[in-house]
Amino acid sequence: MFAQLGDIEFDLITYFNGMNESQSYNYAQHERINQKPVLQFLGLNLQEQDIKLNFHSSFCTPEDEINKLKEVANKGTPLKFIKGNGEYVGVFVITEISSVTEQASNEGDFISIQVDLKLIEYTGPIPEENEQQGGLKKK
Repeated sequence: MFAQLGDIEFDLITYFNGMNESQSYNYAQHERINQKPVLQFLGLNLQEQDIKLNFHSSFCTPEDEINKLKEVANKGTPLKFIKGNGEYVGVFVITEISSVTEQASNEGDFISIQVDLKLIEYTGPIPEENEQQGGLKKK
């Protein structure tokens, strides 16, 4: 496994095709009369991750894999992002899914699809899974 986003695992050989991490910084610009503006450091912006994936019919059903990603993205679910070496990157949400069909069969079935997945760091409260114990309802 190269990385895991929530319950979705990305394998290096079968799915993963590259990753780009970016961290930007926020500055306020204060205008001054007859002088250049002064910059004031405000802090870090949210971290962003771009992941390139390859879904090929030899190891998965490409449409099913894209649908899994879309289902999670449609719910706006914050997901823990963990690298294969165990490094906890943080909690992220999917902000964009784009895909390019590279190969299709004569019947129109997808053979190979390249997917670009854009993530942005999530800093809000993480919804907890509803657990019921012994049939009792939690208030």
